[in-house]
Amino acid sequence: MAARRSKAKAPAKKAPRRAAKSSARRKANREFVSEAEEILDRMREDLVDLGDQRTNGIEVDPDLVNQIFRSAHSLKGLAGMFGLDGIGKLAHHMEDILDGLRLGRIAIESPAVDLLDSAVALFTALLVDIEDPALEEKHTRDIAELIRRIDSAVEEPAPAADELAGLALDPSLLRALTEYEEHRLRENIRRGRHLALVDSTFEIIAFEEGLSELSAAIREVGEVVSTLPSPGDAPESQIRFSLLVATDMAADQLSSHLDIAGASVREVRRASQAEAVESVESTSVSGRPRDQASRPSATEAAASPPSAAQAAGREAASVDSRSATARPETAELESLRSISDTVRVDIRKLDELMNLVGELVIHRNAIESIAARLSTDASAARLAAELTKTNKQLDRKLKELQAGVLDVRMVPLRQVFEKLSRVVRRLRRDQDKNVSMDFRGADTELDKLIVEQLVDPLMHVVRNAFDHAIESPADRRAAGKPEDATIFVQAFQRGNHVVIEVRDDGGGIDRAKVRAIAESQGLVSPDDELTERETLDLIFLPGLSTRGEISETSGRGVGMDVVRANLAALGGMVEVNSVVGRGTTVSMTLPITLAIIQALIVGVAEHRFAIPLNSVLETLLLEGHEIQRSEDREILNLRGDALTLRRLSEEFELSGTRNDGKQYAVVLGMGEQRVGLLVDDLHGQQDTVIKSINGPIREIAGIAGATELGDQGVVLVIDVSYIVGESTRRMEAA
Repeated sequence: MAARRSKAKAPAKKAPRRAAKSSARRKANREFVSEAEEILDRMREDLVDLGDQRTNGIEVDPDLVNQIFRSAHSLKGLAGMFGLDGIGKLAHHMEDILDGLRLGRIAIESPAVDLLDSAVALFTALLVDIEDPALEEKHTRDIAELIRRIDSAVEEPAPAADELAGLALDPSLLRALTEYEEHRLRENIRRGRHLALVDSTFEIIAFEEGLSELSAAIREVGEVVSTLPSPGDAPESQIRFSLLVATDMAADQLSSHLDIAGASVREVRRASQAEAVESVESTSVSGRPRDQASRPSATEAAASPPSAAQAAGREAASVDSRSATARPETAELESLRSISDTVRVDIRKLDELMNLVGELVIHRNAIESIAARLSTDASAARLAAELTKTNKQLDRKLKELQAGVLDVRMVPLRQVFEKLSRVVRRLRRDQDKNVSMDFRGADTELDKLIVEQLVDPLMHVVRNAFDHAIESPADRRAAGKPEDATIFVQAFQRGNHVVIEVRDDGGGIDRAKVRAIAESQGLVSPDDELTERETLDLIFLPGLSTRGEISETSGRGVGMDVVRANLAALGGMVEVNSVVGRGTTVSMTLPITLAIIQALIVGVAEHRFAIPLNSVLETLLLEGHEIQRSEDREILNLRGDALTLRRLSEEFELSGTRNDGKQYAVVLGMGEQRVGLLVDDLHGQQDTVIKSINGPIREIAGIAGATELGDQGVVLVIDVSYIVGESTRRMEAA
């Protein structure tokens, strides 16, 4: 019977995990819909502009096509990140149409272009029903059907005539053109535009500004097909560029229009005008070359009656198109309501709202204090009781408001990881190192303010891993390592803090080398005795760099000191562990939020201080004999472990502490580090709002800010990260 009961209860144990997983999926879906709806809105607007250009016979703006392509690409990447393979696959096929359109493989009149609207309509239907599993099979069929139609509509064009054969251009310049630039050059030739080369010389230190000014002037009257560095005689401090330009102006008119010092215009000669006219006349609006003249253009097809087979095929395609898209498009026309309920809010507005909540917390504390004082007066006892009851109700509602505002401010670290991915791709290309990134814990949430401040420190750490830690492929082979290195970025919650670890499998940090560089730069004395931890912490000194030469990535002595300073400003800390030949781990510990926090109010020598409660593990009342000394340090035997003790009175040189032998120990923890802070009194917990301090006191180490305790005045807030970090350094130095 016992065995049967155990089996019957087993599924119930999995229910909470399934519920949590389902809740996380719904949350992810809402986040995806919010982002995707914005992309689709932009895509709809661009497709309307594209349709207007097609209908009015206007030349299609290539920048517009590129913009729609980027939207489809963004949607595909977003779908892939959220594991929505069907949407990602459809967006990929949408890219095929747009890529063919912008490269001239697909004519603007092609039925394939019409399918872009069908794809957007289907995307809309998918977003509306994203949380309805009953429709998943139907949507899978709809996606497969539209992909089939796209594949049928996208056909390889017949080989085009070589319009570039008659151009008086250097063959090396033609070879340097990208496929897209070559397409734009052919398109401008077909439209009978003038071609010119605009040569200009710029000072290297300011060439970006000069080149931008020249390009902007050209775009006023034409198109910059390609921009290439140009060989030729020029001083070492200068660089030459040649811009291949298509315009309706003749070369002399273009030269007069530009009127930029140092810019010269050369006409690009091509086939005779008669040949050019013939080429243009034999080319359809879609840009088909004349060797396809036997195939009627779109204009010719409209002017001449189609054959019975053509008419039947066209009618069938039209019916197919209407039937496949009628439901999504009709649904879209029936309502203009947004799919998502998400509202994007400026973080500054949330900061203002949080400040208001903070002020309410202070006033609530003041009301509580007034009620406590009234309760001591017998004549006002009844009024005090009513005030206390009302204050408790206010407290409950205020906590709900506080929790709601905090929840709005929380964002996943995924967006930071996405930014890191872009940096990593560039570093991989620039440094020619085979490095893969492994991101974990992307759904871990932090306050938006902290996330924004975290981007730069995290980028510094990853760049240092690329530049300093990861060896070259040859060195990795010599060390018996695989050529492909890996950098792991992991985020996870630990109590009221979030820990972000960046770990690589590179060469590690050579402590002897770090010490030698610090001595050569005068940052430490050769006679200084440093522990392994202190030697490793030298990398946080301003100006110290282990990079032998300056590169775009590092070598300027700016990096890890910025990381420590930025994290300290957020109430966080950073630790480094490294094993030579095996790799380095950088751990960053941060509070979840910097807004309203609970604080433990402590007293020392008639002074009061606030300690953020998210860093307090426990409090202990100690007798004098329980405090022991070891190597000139005070320690406490805490359940078999030695806990380092520090006196808050000594930290700030306060006199007048109690001498009755009793002390309170506030056990603080950040990451894996622990320290006990000795104080005279504990005055309870309060919700506090930490404010920054202006003036000389802000330079005092160990003070993170100040907070107001209602009618009890202003107290200083302890910087726990400094206290814990300094304690660890002193302990290792002893």
